[in-house]
Amino acid sequence: MADFAPVGQESWQARPNRFTMAGMDNMLIDQTARLFAREATDERLRQARAGQAVGGWADIEASGVGLALVPEAAGGLGLDAITVLAIARAHGRVGAPWPLAEAIAPPGQAQWGAALATAEIAGLCEAVMALTLDWTQTRQQFGKPLARNQAVQHSLAQMAAETAAAGAAVGLAGLGCLGGQIMPVTAAKARASEAAGIVAALAHQLHGAIGVTAEHRLHLFTRALWQKRDAHGGEHALQASLGANLLADGSAWRFATAEPLLDLDANLASGDRFRFPVVGENPERAALRREVRAFLAEALAGLPAPVRAHSWNGHDPAFSARLGARGWLGMTWPRALGGQECSALDRLVVIEELLAAGAPVAAHWIADRQTGPLLLKFGTSEQQARQLPAIARGELFACIGMSEPGAGSDLAALTTRAQAVDGGWRITGTKLWTTYAHKAHMMLLLCRTGEGLRHEGLSQLLVPMDSPGISIRPIIDLMGEHHFNEVHFDDVFVPAEALVGAEGNGWAQVMSELAYERSGPERFLSTFVLLEELVQALGPDAPASAHAPIGRLAAHLMVLRQMARGMAALLEAGEDPALEAAMVKDLGATFEQSIPEVARSLLPLLPEPPASLIATLETTIHIAPMVSLRGGTREILRGIIARGLGVR
Repeated sequence: MADFAPVGQESWQARPNRFTMAGMDNMLIDQTARLFAREATDERLRQARAGQAVGGWADIEASGVGLALVPEAAGGLGLDAITVLAIARAHGRVGAPWPLAEAIAPPGQAQWGAALATAEIAGLCEAVMALTLDWTQTRQQFGKPLARNQAVQHSLAQMAAETAAAGAAVGLAGLGCLGGQIMPVTAAKARASEAAGIVAALAHQLHGAIGVTAEHRLHLFTRALWQKRDAHGGEHALQASLGANLLADGSAWRFATAEPLLDLDANLASGDRFRFPVVGENPERAALRREVRAFLAEALAGLPAPVRAHSWNGHDPAFSARLGARGWLGMTWPRALGGQECSALDRLVVIEELLAAGAPVAAHWIADRQTGPLLLKFGTSEQQARQLPAIARGELFACIGMSEPGAGSDLAALTTRAQAVDGGWRITGTKLWTTYAHKAHMMLLLCRTGEGLRHEGLSQLLVPMDSPGISIRPIIDLMGEHHFNEVHFDDVFVPAEALVGAEGNGWAQVMSELAYERSGPERFLSTFVLLEELVQALGPDAPASAHAPIGRLAAHLMVLRQMARGMAALLEAGEDPALEAAMVKDLGATFEQSIPEVARSLLPLLPEPPASLIATLETTIHIAPMVSLRGGTREILRGIIARGLGVR
């Protein structure tokens, strides 16, 4: 992997990079953004699109922005990469009419040009998104605003997710610039360029005829997107470069996680509309990653890839207990409750390594991912003391009691009811698609305990799965395996202390629980074992036609990892990233489902494909349809995003 020397440093290997929240000059960013907004008139944007000299540049130059990356000792501003890219992003938001990137980029360092173009694309996507939201909310058709139509809402949601991905790519490019690594910048520009094409196309579609005329402002921004999309390399050429480097490395996961170690004192918010703080790898997390990998190399030795491809569904209580013994379950919880008081980012390292390796995580997964955190947030001290240490030891497994025969995506239509009785509750009803209910010790049940419409009168109860009156009917999936279940409650009694949180607060609590469910790397790594098998089978001498498809997957993976880290930082700060989680799950499911399609398309390049690859592909093809259903269907997620945009 090639390196380049960051501006103002001898080389990236020579000394560690440090920057703090204070190091990101928010005041300068705001001042420069206001200057851009003042000078970027529509007349000047038209001049830029016509290839003419654009007025206002003298004032921009006078601000000193062209000296952003020149060291202070040489008379420049000596700004850090994150600040510089935030300035370039602000330039994109106003239409990117001036040669800002050319003025800032150091001579002979093309990587900076690509990083600055990535930032300008992200800003342009935000501007196009804002224009399209305004148009669809004001333009009337069929007696209502365009944005009131579900199909339009879903297109807006897709635009928003791509805009968010472009924003996260800026963070990835910034980390690459700070650490002096080319590949993160290449991946960032490739992903942002792809987003540019999607956002521009959807914007024109939603604007209709007016959007392809000079009478509307849209073209002033989309034409800039098309230009920036190909500046410093279009996505296809960049994907081919990524793919060639990845195949030479021999491991998609090793390639994606070969990051600069940045001793960050704080997470830096990327500043876009969608909250994905910029988070890098630090030496402590890198050491933890090495420890986890060494453990998995021993623990999974001899476990073939087609079996590891079942990672999510691999139920191995002994393996879960080994994780618990190492302190890798309930990692963020208080020590008094069995945890290690680690950060959410530390936990992210462990779970993404588990999933990338195809470890059998199903036994403990639900309890560790969402049941435990929900109990920490809403449970009583008695519930926490009783349940959390056992979860952290890998001894207590949970299942989810949400969906019902008449309430799948429309969860608020559930009818399972718990009637208050002397000393507790009696439960009657049915839950459906309950993963590993037949092996779980308890269920976190969402049910009706009061009156009211839909979201009202709902509560959550902890139900032991050996309670009298519970019966479980297996549901066999299309691979012939038993993971799903239908769970019947026939007058099942649970004591009063089974109530989690406040009675009637169930809907708010379950939305919080779903944010945990949707925000992790399992939303883009559940078909990853196949990608590793494909990379190993293709090898470093793979035909050039394999480079771009593999590189595209690498770019998506690297940006998705940044988005997942950003959500972990938000969770660490006590925030509820429900909107961002919906975006990552939507993008992640699309990525997961693309892996078997890429494998199928590249299989003819292998004269004698390994039997392990064929078997892993067959398994993954059967898994792929599930990933856009579980944890919220693609359509429901886009509805959530649309609501976050204010159009639903």
